[in-house]
Amino acid sequence: MFSPKNRLSLFAVVLTLAALALLAAACVSAPGPAGSPGPAGPQGAQGVPGPAGPPGPQGAAGSAGPAGPIGKTGSAPAPGLKLQITKVELPADNKPVVTFKITDGKGGALKPADLDANSIRFALAKLVVDKDSGLARYESYVTREVKGAEFTFNGEKKQPGAATAIQATLDTGGKITEVADGYTYVFSNTISAAVDKSATHVAGGQASRDNRAAVANAVFPFVPAGGAPISHEVVKTETCNGCHNPLRLHGARVETQYCVLCHSPQSTDAASGNTVDFKVMVHKIHAGETLPSVKAGKPYFIGGDTHNYSTVAFPQDQRNCTTCHAGAKEGDNWKNAPSAAACGSCHDAVNFVTGENHKGGPQANDASCKACHKPDGQEFDASVSGAHTLPNASKQLRGVKFEIVSASDTKPGQKPTVLFNVKDNAGKAITPKEMGSLSLTLAGPTSDYANRWTESVLTRTVEVGGNLQYTFTAAIPISATGTFAIGIEGYVTTTLKKADGSTLSGADGKTPLVVRDAGYNQVIYAPVTDAKAVARRVVVKRDNCNACHQDLGNPAGLSIHGGSRRNTEYCVLCHNPNASDEARRPADKMPPETIAFDYLIHRLHTGEELGEPYVIYGFGNTAIDFSEVAYPGNRANCARCHDRTSFTLPLAKTALPVTVSQKGVIVSTTLPATAACTACHNSAAAKGHAAIMTTDANVETCVVCHGTTSEFAVAKVHQ
Repeated sequence: MFSPKNRLSLFAVVLTLAALALLAAACVSAPGPAGSPGPAGPQGAQGVPGPAGPPGPQGAAGSAGPAGPIGKTGSAPAPGLKLQITKVELPADNKPVVTFKITDGKGGALKPADLDANSIRFALAKLVVDKDSGLARYESYVTREVKGAEFTFNGEKKQPGAATAIQATLDTGGKITEVADGYTYVFSNTISAAVDKSATHVAGGQASRDNRAAVANAVFPFVPAGGAPISHEVVKTETCNGCHNPLRLHGARVETQYCVLCHSPQSTDAASGNTVDFKVMVHKIHAGETLPSVKAGKPYFIGGDTHNYSTVAFPQDQRNCTTCHAGAKEGDNWKNAPSAAACGSCHDAVNFVTGENHKGGPQANDASCKACHKPDGQEFDASVSGAHTLPNASKQLRGVKFEIVSASDTKPGQKPTVLFNVKDNAGKAITPKEMGSLSLTLAGPTSDYANRWTESVLTRTVEVGGNLQYTFTAAIPISATGTFAIGIEGYVTTTLKKADGSTLSGADGKTPLVVRDAGYNQVIYAPVTDAKAVARRVVVKRDNCNACHQDLGNPAGLSIHGGSRRNTEYCVLCHNPNASDEARRPADKMPPETIAFDYLIHRLHTGEELGEPYVIYGFGNTAIDFSEVAYPGNRANCARCHDRTSFTLPLAKTALPVTVSQKGVIVSTTLPATAACTACHNSAAAKGHAAIMTTDANVETCVVCHGTTSEFAVAKVHQ
């Protein structure tokens, strides 16, 4: 939305005219418009539309002209940038004319001179609908030919995958003229004379200011001959920003509806020979390490080794197609419009031309895909939604629901007794003998967990009034104070069936697929010395985690510990400041590594940016290396994961230091603020800074500079 022009009162007009008269008397005239912009800088790296090159030389300054529109005296543009395309014309000379407006973040008018040099660029594409399949694709009117050249991949010189490649691109260096309702941009390129004026067209544009600190994209669908354009929105930018916060590529491309105008089937990367068609490229990037071709030893990359996506791990099950497509007008295309290009991008061991690995045999085009692959059907059948059924979301699962009814005997030195029940989705009781695992965890104090005890209760419960009762063998320490927490975990197993009643096989195609159907971990709080139970402070919100992970802990989203741990409120019982991987780490790999929740999560999500390996050992003494994890968004945006202001300083006074012990002997102690911050900021300088700002009495003084009201407050420096 754009704010209307200022309406000046009669009094203001009189004052303004008087001011203009004084300026005229003083022979002061406003400068005329700048000359036309110079040519675009060089293109980016071959194979991928690169960032803008350095600006071309500026045109000559215009002569002094009449004063411009009257505005607020001395007012400066607000931060931000908005670009709006209001009209597109296709004149007889086939040089499209785009009418547009540029404003700051508050709607204040901007001029091209306020923007980065040569940052105004436009695309124009036609929407082509295939007559056989009904599938739509974009076809750009502006293309370039890129010659393949030798490039480096994994330190080795490689020959290009294509001698030449055609790529859709942007028009730059066009003539810009100020008009009554903004500006016009006349393309520097002459488009094809064969324009189907009855077809849907889309113009797209980009601009930036303050050295790309602010960028804006705009799209304008239209039909040259008039009428309503066909909608073709398969993904929404807002959905991508659920993980990428914000999506930003090539320096100034931030809207998916703009990206697809160039990333069309006509565009190919010269280095790899791979298409950069949006649906294919995005599917393959997000499939990354699970692509059949990658598993077979063929890396997936675009341009060279700086864009090698062979190790990308999607942060949830890839069969969650709606994660990316939900909310878009044509978001159901993932199941309504199957195609060799879209489906073969993930299932890239299938050759639809020859029929290799395709039960339906060779396919000349996409016209017959829907005959076998209907949008919806039954679980695990050939329908698109059926084939993408997630085992852990199957309707065949009973479901596991825990209820901790009460806890008694929770004073110092006592052994707590817990009353609970387990039911399925239909409300029917599940007995312990039906379960594959059932455990209770006791941890405390909630001021900051220092100890925890997890006990299997599968064979040690008694039935009491329709509930199950269990008494811990571990006693609450006699010195304990405050409040303790009690949590529960467990699962039943289910062997899944296909629609025809046969047993569903696992990844090897032979072994029956047995699913762990785990319950959501309930946590309750019981007073030890407190008059009333005091819950543990909330630092992260599971809903925030699910923006990327869909259903944290559940294999239908992101599997953790086989699906048994699904609640961050429960995770912290074990992943406390005193926890380490000592029990799982081989003797020759000692000393242990902390698995304290804040440190673990910060380092895990920093991953490849750590500059050093972060390896912990899990079940089966298996090394888990997080050094290649790539966080898809802005890690400085702490609020993406944290609950409200829980990431700010000071931390809770009761927060414990992160302590690592080996055979009962303390190996290292890191104070809480230092542990949280240096988990990400792990350079020698950052660690040294933290050490200098800690007194000899082990008092962290971080709050002096980084407290909520300080000059370098955490919230200010993490933008």
